[in-house]
Amino acid sequence: MLATRSCFNFIWIVIIFFSLTPCGLHAQAEKETAPDVYYQDFEEFITVIKEIQNKYVDEVELRALLKSGYKGMLGSLDPYSQFIDSKHLEELRIETGGVFEGLGIEVVIKDGILTVLTPIVDSPAFRAGVFIGDKILKIDGESTKNITIREAIEVLRGKPNTKVVLTVLHEGERDTVDITVERAKIQIKSTRGTRIVDKESKIGYVAVTGFQDNTITDLDASIEELEKLGMEALVLDLRFNPGGLLNIAVDMSDKFIKKGVIVSTKGRHKSQEHKYKAHRSGTYNDFPLIILVNNGSASASEIVAGAVKDHNRGLLLGTKTFGKGSVQSLIPIENKDTALKLTTAKYYTPSGTLIDGVGIEPDIKVDLTNKEIRELHKNLAITHATDIRTKDQEEPSNDIEKRNDEGKFVDIQLSRAIDVLKGIRVYAKTTGSD
Repeated sequence: MLATRSCFNFIWIVIIFFSLTPCGLHAQAEKETAPDVYYQDFEEFITVIKEIQNKYVDEVELRALLKSGYKGMLGSLDPYSQFIDSKHLEELRIETGGVFEGLGIEVVIKDGILTVLTPIVDSPAFRAGVFIGDKILKIDGESTKNITIREAIEVLRGKPNTKVVLTVLHEGERDTVDITVERAKIQIKSTRGTRIVDKESKIGYVAVTGFQDNTITDLDASIEELEKLGMEALVLDLRFNPGGLLNIAVDMSDKFIKKGVIVSTKGRHKSQEHKYKAHRSGTYNDFPLIILVNNGSASASEIVAGAVKDHNRGLLLGTKTFGKGSVQSLIPIENKDTALKLTTAKYYTPSGTLIDGVGIEPDIKVDLTNKEIRELHKNLAITHATDIRTKDQEEPSNDIEKRNDEGKFVDIQLSRAIDVLKGIRVYAKTTGSD
């Protein structure tokens, strides 16, 4: 999910029925809409509420009824807009810091079904075998039909060491499986698996798993350490990265791009149109760069990938990204400890390409079979846990080749990225441009 910290002054007209005034309604109406239409619609709204309160078989508290109405309205707009009460508002603030309790999966509603966008690498769900694209049909035996994102998050979250059973349908399979996941306190480390993956060609590797407040600091530290180890080319892994904060995505792109537009946003109003630009100050050295992406790369990951691709700063390798390119603004409700997470605009790459619902195609497509995806999934937790190797460690020139010789797991996409970077360096040397 991608949340921008800018907030727009916004009045949610649904709750104004407590104090309707002609001028208030007129201010909210589009110029071509007669105010009488709003009176008629509110009359119907109030009538429905009264009938429910007076005649429903059980007594319904007004506040609970309204909150359900808010959730229903926002849920009908798109998979990302939500009404957030005080409890979940605090959780959302905590999430941006990269610490929360739960399973470690990012979920969306896709074709009306609760679907895993991506599991966070090395999270309880990741280790238990929850995969990208899994359809969650039941949670602890209860159907997820018609569930909202916020309701799903509330059920999936919980105290550490408690368990939940997910009934999922893996992509490409006919039968469901029950997966038991034990909740834990999850502290997202923004960068993982930082290491030199090819000593001879001095190729570094770092995976970025999310876009939180500490991500740029962590990435700077990883790049600094890799350069101390002699890195001259980099593989940046954004696979299984569901996104995060807009400003962090812009700042990361700015680390690789010296000038020009990084991303632009467009909405219904001019106030929602922005262009975020790069600055020369603080840019990393101009080393060869490949970014690994897959269908678990979403939102903020797609901003970075799109900017790097359009500016020809590096190559994208892997499979097409998820296609989540809409802006969610967090809008506080006045005098209430609640907020709207509302889609207010969409993202466009520097070339003007729409991300939302489309995704970004890699420059070098390296598809994986379902079996290879699951093998990659199982082994990433191990490779990402690897610490930076020091100069005096005895390692083969290419760890990927070593694992291949031993008949063990090979990260095909990473291996291909290493080969491409080797080729780039050889070409640069032969043409005298190194």
